[in-house]
Amino acid sequence: MQNEIELKLRISTRDVMRLRRHAAIRQHLTDKPVTRRLVSIYYDTSDLQLLKKKISLRVRRMSGGWFQAVKGSGHSLAGLHQRLEWEDIIAHGHPDFTKITEPSLAKIFADQTLRDALQPIFLTDVKRTEWQLAYEDGTAIEVALDLGRLEIGAHSEPISEVELELKKGKAWRLFELAALLQQTIPLQIENISKAERGYRHFQPATPAASYAQAVRLPAKSSSARAFQTIGLECLRHMQANQELVMQADIEATHQMHIAVRRLKVAFKLFGFKNPAIREELDWLNQLLGNARNWDVLATETLPQLLPQAPEHEAMQALVEKKRHASYLKLKQAFESQRYQALLLSLGTELTRKLEKGSRSAKTLLQRKLQRIDRKLPWERPRLNTLSQKQLHRTRIHFKQLRYIHEFFAPSDFSGLPIKPVIRLQKRMGTLNDLRVGKQLLASITRSLPADIKKSVAEKISNRSNQLTQIAKLRMQSCWEKLHQKKSGHN
Repeated sequence: MQNEIELKLRISTRDVMRLRRHAAIRQHLTDKPVTRRLVSIYYDTSDLQLLKKKISLRVRRMSGGWFQAVKGSGHSLAGLHQRLEWEDIIAHGHPDFTKITEPSLAKIFADQTLRDALQPIFLTDVKRTEWQLAYEDGTAIEVALDLGRLEIGAHSEPISEVELELKKGKAWRLFELAALLQQTIPLQIENISKAERGYRHFQPATPAASYAQAVRLPAKSSSARAFQTIGLECLRHMQANQELVMQADIEATHQMHIAVRRLKVAFKLFGFKNPAIREELDWLNQLLGNARNWDVLATETLPQLLPQAPEHEAMQALVEKKRHASYLKLKQAFESQRYQALLLSLGTELTRKLEKGSRSAKTLLQRKLQRIDRKLPWERPRLNTLSQKQLHRTRIHFKQLRYIHEFFAPSDFSGLPIKPVIRLQKRMGTLNDLRVGKQLLASITRSLPADIKKSVAEKISNRSNQLTQIAKLRMQSCWEKLHQKKSGHN
């Protein structure tokens, strides 16, 4: 058994020659590249019992021999796939269950009914070229170029991908190598394996937005360990929603935007100062924020500002046009090499070896909480006395408190009780949505005829003022309750 760690990248066939000649491969090459044909047959039952157990069974023909592999489902992050693999040489081109000796797997395959029901369900037929690379720190990487087809019955689809597999050493080297290749070759990170591609024809994935998972990292951890754990979860959260965002899914966009903001807070908390990555993350955050603003306007704010108004339908059409344009920009960004480079850079930084002797995360946490607390306007009995700029900053500070609380276990969080903070943050968010929505609507009504523009502007202004007053009263109520909690906490 081995823990298979590999980074998968899609490549266009027109760029294959550039890969073969790339200096990043040639300068670490230990021997001549090897090319051979691989025919891999994947087995399962008609009702996909192996898939339901999150394992795959593959028999491969290679170099005149047969090889059997059983793999666990594992996980993927920024194209980095990690899973357990059991591989054996077998005598014939069909499964040999005597080779499956790992106890948990042997128990599954001991079921004779399951064995009898197993059948080939799809195969891959590729020509693979392999390069073996060695680095001065002892890291060894196998670069494999696969060109061929995935065949499911009468259906087939092309395979053109590069796999960077870690044979030994440091995983961040995979991202570093991919980033070097990506500088001159337009590569796309691939988050699903060949087996997953095949299975999707039998059991299409039901798309759903992905939410942040609790890290619950004890604050006694080192700050380096905390940064890596939190950062990787933010990256997972961000990338897990990418596919649905490209389909203009509102909740997935909201969650991807949250993931980026959480990562930005983590960078600030742990003093991550890579200016290039932070600048690119700001670029992505702006694109997501723009799409999110039009989503909120279309589904929440506009129906409140123009309830049952005759102009509502026309305004909704204008908003939808802008919303569509914002998603088109997002889709173009995701398909760009700029975005791929950002993911690879994040993968490199978040998988590097942790610093030794780093200060504790608890000390860092306490200092950060104190700084945020000093910036909050506790001396103000009423929040509506703050300027728009001050109110925006205060909302951001409370958002930081919430994310930091989510990063650490509650027992290690020594700040304010989080529930009233979340309630206040949401009330402040409603007020901000009204302000942003009014600005966006003003920007799209400029092209309307003067009489219609005036009528719409008056209705929006009147209704906005009413909703703003209600939102301010609710925000103030939450602020007063939080003040009481603050006094009791002290």
